[in-house]
Amino acid sequence: MTELDGQTRRMHEAMAPVLQIGPDFLAGRRDADEMAHTMVGAVQRFVSAERTRQGVADEHGAQIQVSGQLQATLSELYGCGAGYLADRCDSACVARTMTEIMREFGDATPAP
Repeated sequence: MTELDGQTRRMHEAMAPVLQIGPDFLAGRRDADEMAHTMVGAVQRFVSAERTRQGVADEHGAQIQVSGQLQATLSELYGCGAGYLADRCDSACVARTMTEIMREFGDATPAP
């Protein structure tokens, strides 16, 4: 397996918490606060793990190398979740983002 393939697998794994509660959020059984925190937390954990993996100790803007395949999705998860938590958007915006995420990746949840 190439490093890119491994990183793509790790990105899918990082999205697992989002994909697991996404259906409950979209069905109204989870609130937007929990969804947004899950979205932001998933991306933060991924970035932290990749920095550690790549040996990047600089916390002042060091860039990690992220495969292009899922980079936009992780950016959207973080931007949407952080935007909601900063009162820049509402729960309907989070629902639109999660609807698209579930359409694209809902069947990609890694097995436990």
